[in-house]
Formats: sequence, structure tokens, C-alpha cells
Amino acid sequence: MKTKLSPTIAIAFAAALISLCTTGCENTQGAVNAPKASSLGPAKDEIEPAPKSTSFGGKKDVFQAAEYSPGILEAFPHARQIRLQVGELLEVYRGRNVPGDGAPEMAFYLPTEATSMVQLIVESRGFTKTYFLRGLVEGETVGGVVERRWLDGPGTGPDNPADEARIQKAVRGEPFLILVQ
Repeated sequence: MKTKLSPTIAIAFAAALISLCTTGCENTQGAVNAPKASSLGPAKDEIEPAPKSTSFGGKKDVFQAAEYSPGILEAFPHARQIRLQVGELLEVYRGRNVPGDGAPEMAFYLPTEATSMVQLIVESRGFTKTYFLRGLVEGETVGGVVERRWLDGPGTGPDNPADEARIQKAVRGEPFLILVQ
């Protein structure tokens, strides 16, 4: 036999249960147990300050030479120097590739950062490629001669990460220090 609870009894039972919980049960809501604002960070309307930036000294990578550095001549004492005026065009390398001679084709390489400072122009005539640099703005950078097979299709960047390492090693080994004044 089923018995139904009357709505009055159900409400009374719920009220008794609530009063019992508020006096004897631990409350997990409300302002008493709310975390403090400082432990949560700034409020939604506040702007969090940017984290402090720190730099670590040490040996610079060869491709970071595009940044201004007063000691770049000291950093690459054995480098060949190419001095250009802004707007000046100068031949920097001439490579010859004869198929079947067994020698790899070589190319002059500039890192991407250097292209805002100097323009690399390539002239092809038969088996000979001539590389020119034109000074665009004042600054200093480093480039070098690398194997052409390490470069991508247009010859402006490395073909893959392994070739990028080979390019960096070649440029460190025989750097061309480019000074645009």
C-alpha cells in the first residue's frame, strides 16, 4: 500500500532538514569559506601587470648579429668584412657549378633578419652565379657561403632544421661581416 506525503508534511520535513544543516553541517558556500581575492589573482576588471623580462648573457648566435651590437667586430675577429654605403651595390661572391665535376654548388646566404638591411641579388650566366649586396639601411649583420643544396627552392632559407644547423656551422666557420654605413 502506497502512502502519499501531503505537501505540508514535505515542506515541514524540508524546513527541518535545512535548519539542521545550517546549525550542524559544515557550510561550503558563502563568504565565510570564500577564498581571499589575493589568492585568486586580480579581479576580472583589474589588469594584471606584464611579467618581468630577463635576458641571459652569453655567446650570441651568428644570426643574432643583425641586432645592433657595438662589439660586433670583436665578436667576429676572423670574419671577412664587407663595407657598404646605403644604396651601394657590391659583388660579394662568384660561384661556378659545372655538372659532373663533383664539387657541390655553393651559394651566398643571408639570414632572414638581414634582409631588412641588405638586399641579395643573384645574377646567373651559364654555370656561373654572381652574388651582389645592396645596402638598404645602416647596420651590421653576418652572412656566409654555404652549399646550395642546404637552402630551400628560392635559396632564401634553410630547407629543414638539419640543414639550418649545417648553415649555421658553415657561417660560423667562415663568416662575412656586412657593415652598412
